[in-house]
Amino acid sequence: MTLTNTPEPAAPDADVIVIGAGISGSSAAKALHEQGKKVIIVEANDRIGGRTWTEPGDVPGGPIDYGGMFIGETHTHLIELGTSLGLEMTPSGKPGDDTYVVLGEVLRAPNEQLDMKLPFVPEFMESLKALDKLADSVGWDQPWASPSAAALDSKTVGTWLTETVESPEVRQLHTLIVNAILGAHPDEVSLLYWAYYVSECEGIESLLGTRDGAQWAWWIGGAAQVSWRIADAIGRDNVLLDWPVSRIEQNSSGVTVFSGERSLSARHVIIAMSPLAANQIRFEPPLPPARAQLQAGARMGRYYKLQVRYTTPFWVEQGYSGAIMDTDDYGTFILDGTKPTDSLATLIGFVGGSSYDQWSAYSAEERQNAFVDLLVKTFGPEAKEPRFFHETDWTIQEWAKGGPVTYMPPGVLGQFGAALRDPVGRIYFAGTEASFQWSGYMEGGVRAGQKAAAAILKDLA
Repeated sequence: MTLTNTPEPAAPDADVIVIGAGISGSSAAKALHEQGKKVIIVEANDRIGGRTWTEPGDVPGGPIDYGGMFIGETHTHLIELGTSLGLEMTPSGKPGDDTYVVLGEVLRAPNEQLDMKLPFVPEFMESLKALDKLADSVGWDQPWASPSAAALDSKTVGTWLTETVESPEVRQLHTLIVNAILGAHPDEVSLLYWAYYVSECEGIESLLGTRDGAQWAWWIGGAAQVSWRIADAIGRDNVLLDWPVSRIEQNSSGVTVFSGERSLSARHVIIAMSPLAANQIRFEPPLPPARAQLQAGARMGRYYKLQVRYTTPFWVEQGYSGAIMDTDDYGTFILDGTKPTDSLATLIGFVGGSSYDQWSAYSAEERQNAFVDLLVKTFGPEAKEPRFFHETDWTIQEWAKGGPVTYMPPGVLGQFGAALRDPVGRIYFAGTEASFQWSGYMEGGVRAGQKAAAAILKDLA
């Protein structure tokens, strides 16, 4: 009898494959690499950074962030990570009065506060308190399990505003807030999801802060440096660009990740993408129904990020902070984006949701002219002659599928939200949406990536 030797299974290419070279996937890869695990990052784009997208050099005035950029006061995981990589922060807020454009009036708001004598302001402040109370009742841990989850998930934010707000000015302000933060109109967003989002971002005041809270600081040189420096630490040869994942197969011994005819094998995989972006991948065996429905039902916001640069920050010289909440013409949220290392002064506009829909009907030239016209309306003729203008349309970013973050229509979070963070066999989920807190921000991405890595390290121990 002749015995034949059965060949040993081929060794996997890595212990862990991370899908997505944004800040969440990079954070996961760093944590695994530091524990001696072999990690390969695959990225569909031709650049590292994901929804943090920094143009480092060939831009008048200095490096510029086309994507996520804000560091919040309580973003401890991000701050610790960035500073450990040698990055420096700079405060984002500027002195001076904020500006509100509401129903044809340009209103100054010293110390970030509208004049309480204005007829609509008391109701606006009460509506923000009511939103925080609703957020507290839902919480950020398991909003789908709250007693009011079904009722809140059956209606939109727009319905809530119709039911609870009388003033048209207040409804316009809330519409701008939801458009600017989620990239969706209140009529599109589940009230349960909005309450959850406000809760996990530490309240509406924190979300709206232009000198503190969620918009407290930036990284000098740009946000994508976090991912760039992690790529250097784990070895650029272990970061494969232009590698969109089309299929994932898993069995009891490992996973295989495919990009067309190319493939890589590992013991585990981390998907550091939004649920909608992950829905482009085919899974064998199929995902559990709840996870599949979550990915199919979640949406990404529609978003322009507009940036204009001037020779001097003339608005600061006029006593303005540069912060504008425009509810009238274009539904734009604007902030001063000037860093101390920049040679030009910057204003950044965020246009999302229904405001995006209005803007997208114009030509690129018309959008630029409209943005400059709004600045002239607020700050005067000095705004007429910018030195530089750039717009980033996140809806045309093939692999992001929108920006800045996921939102959910009614019926998704309440029914399928429990699948948001749970692994499926050897597949773990990161990306900012998988974070318990600060989803939609870099902080959420770092927390989710580190959490996924910790779970895999425990399994590999």
